[in-house]
Amino acid sequence: MEHRSEDDIYSPSVYSQPSRVGTVRTVYSQPSRTGTERTMSAYSIDTVSSLDTIIPTRTSTHPQEADEDEYDLANEKAAYKIQESARNSQMTMQTPLLEQAAPMAEGFAPLHPVTSFAPYQRTETQGSRRKTADVPDFGLPLPRFIIRGILSITVPLALIVYYFLTYWRWLRFPQGSPETWRRTGYLDNVNLVNYSWFVIATFALNLGTYATAGSVAAMVMRKRWAPKNFRRLLILAENTFQDPAGWLSAIIKLIRKRKFYKRNGAIWDILAFFSIIGFAAWPLTGLTMQTTDGFSISRKLKEGTTLVVGRNFTSINARDGALATSRATDFWSSGFSAEMPSRRQFYITPGSSIQLNVSQPNDLPDDASESIFLGPQATGPIIGEVFGLAIRYNCTIINSASQFIILNRRNRTLDLPPPFDARNGPTSGYQLPGIDKAVILLRNKTSNTGFISNVNASLELGSNIGAYNITDPSDSESIGYASIFTDYPGINRVVTLEAALWQSIEPISSYDLIGVNRDNFNFEDVRDDIPELRDQPLYPGQKAVGVQCQASSAIGTAIVNGVTGEYTNFTQVNANPRNGGGIKRFETGIPHMILQTPVIPIGFQLSQTGDQWFTSLYSAIEKSSLTTNAFGDFLDAQPSVLQAEDLREALLRAHKTWAVQIMYDGLTEPTYQWKLANVTLGYQAMTLTRGVVPPEIVLAMLTVWALSMVVLAAAYQFRRRWTETLDGYTIFRFGVDRPEDLVPELLAGEFDNAAILEKVPGMVGDLERDKEVGYIGLVRERVEARWDKRYG
Repeated sequence: MEHRSEDDIYSPSVYSQPSRVGTVRTVYSQPSRTGTERTMSAYSIDTVSSLDTIIPTRTSTHPQEADEDEYDLANEKAAYKIQESARNSQMTMQTPLLEQAAPMAEGFAPLHPVTSFAPYQRTETQGSRRKTADVPDFGLPLPRFIIRGILSITVPLALIVYYFLTYWRWLRFPQGSPETWRRTGYLDNVNLVNYSWFVIATFALNLGTYATAGSVAAMVMRKRWAPKNFRRLLILAENTFQDPAGWLSAIIKLIRKRKFYKRNGAIWDILAFFSIIGFAAWPLTGLTMQTTDGFSISRKLKEGTTLVVGRNFTSINARDGALATSRATDFWSSGFSAEMPSRRQFYITPGSSIQLNVSQPNDLPDDASESIFLGPQATGPIIGEVFGLAIRYNCTIINSASQFIILNRRNRTLDLPPPFDARNGPTSGYQLPGIDKAVILLRNKTSNTGFISNVNASLELGSNIGAYNITDPSDSESIGYASIFTDYPGINRVVTLEAALWQSIEPISSYDLIGVNRDNFNFEDVRDDIPELRDQPLYPGQKAVGVQCQASSAIGTAIVNGVTGEYTNFTQVNANPRNGGGIKRFETGIPHMILQTPVIPIGFQLSQTGDQWFTSLYSAIEKSSLTTNAFGDFLDAQPSVLQAEDLREALLRAHKTWAVQIMYDGLTEPTYQWKLANVTLGYQAMTLTRGVVPPEIVLAMLTVWALSMVVLAAAYQFRRRWTETLDGYTIFRFGVDRPEDLVPELLAGEFDNAAILEKVPGMVGDLERDKEVGYIGLVRERVEARWDKRYG
């Protein structure tokens, strides 16, 4: 009889493995749930015997083995005789659903009918070795999955680096910051960057699943992380730690504390925690950013020609000063807010505390104690050296006469020396003694009719600019920004302007209008007045409010940066003189506007303007008079006097109006443009800004999520393991490898309630650690597989 080698008789069936004793292959029979016989190899994970006696069977799957039938049957006959009495005493076991067993599979030798068996028990055959199909006898080393490990590290890192670059380039700056403007360089395509995060957020969680799957397959082979039982291994294989339904199910079971609830294991808890962070963070990435209109400026500045509006060195003084003052006064008195043209951008010094939004049009600030620069305006931000006006101004309320530095020296009785005495005609001002040559200008309300009939008022206006500078001589010496003999005072020479306004309000005796109810009106007197100025001899029965303003200015050139809104390297220049007087300086024009006069003569004999100066204070801050009835009848009265805050606002608006008049002729849309060379102009483009969700929070969450993926991948995915991922097919292989444990009768219902799964081990390890060639399976002894060992 021909003797065949072990390889010749090897069967790849998981239920029939080769025998190493002689040439006889034994197969054990066990009735299945359907009445058919289940056969298991003697060298599978466990064996089942009846009455501790092995029942050899003969199974032939190859035609060439027919000559061995006589030898195999002779051995089997002896075995059957030993157990014949035991079989006859057992009850015939059949399923309730089938009356007889299913027919034998083709290729198996007919056996004596198995109708009963003794309770089975687990045994290990000492001389056996498990073997996987298509694996040589000398085994193979456990594989490494290098590509998956590299991708599991690089992909999360690439995502978090990309978001960090997006954050650093755009999102870390506040809304309207110039740093968000697009420039030539990385991340220039704002729309692409913005929309890419909506796409990435769609696939990022799947990428996390890909990275985690390999780590889990390696972690279940380590004693520290291995699941305690097969049920937990099944849960890991289903990836429920990345599923909101899995999280909700675990939370509900934990809250209800049901008896059947069992923890999913440490690995599941840790991975679920990191998955929840990623699940919450990724959808929010698109909400941390938004696109807005902005400008793009190349890093490499290109010289060219740009069309701009605004005065330059040649035209700044080429205007009639009196006419410009009258236009500015009319504009201010009408209550219009001063606005710069075109982009409406001014410039501040580096480190200035003045708030400036360079991405949107700006109005002049209320407090410009730190200098600002008004340059030519264009459709986009300008970078380069330009001509412009540098100014400083601020106004504060006076609460005590001691806070005045000019009006505290006023003449309380107007007992003036020549040439300011009454012999030379009515005077509207006088010069104070002292080296500063300060002046005080006067205005009185002379009529109780017209726009304001119920308020009496008087004004004293003091300035330390000097009588020679505030008055208008016949020539152009020392006028405005054109000085013939000496340079005019610059941006660092602060001029003080003080205003004290005395007022009293009276009820109206008769309205003479239909439908007027006196009870509808509550006339308000001065609040928070200056106590020392009450009941002055010149103004009996009146109370005073006071405001102090400080201002300075200069024209010159500066290097401006429209991206940052800053100017540097300011150099003061003198304008070309103009016969007949040019534009008044910033500090000089404000008193002319308040007093409603384009010219202040040397003798201070101002023209009488009636009540126009007082009504202009009301209209400049848009304080309207009273109306009486549904027909809108005009009452010619005011419900309140001007309070200190009202006077401050009126003076601030005068400063802003005069600045815009000097540089832009008071026009919001000038009709003329001129070419400005050697500057760079930004062009309109989309820019990326912060969204409704703070990006710092999302960045922190994504960092935690990415680092968890990277750490697990670096720690476990480059180790040798039995499979690339813990998938359903792998779990199936483990199940069929233990048929005596996972019998169908014990697996009814949901697997979470199957008690048998709690008894099956969950760690993947070496089932034959003492053998030269090992075997990977579910181990109870928690024996880790060795990286330097071969496995069959």
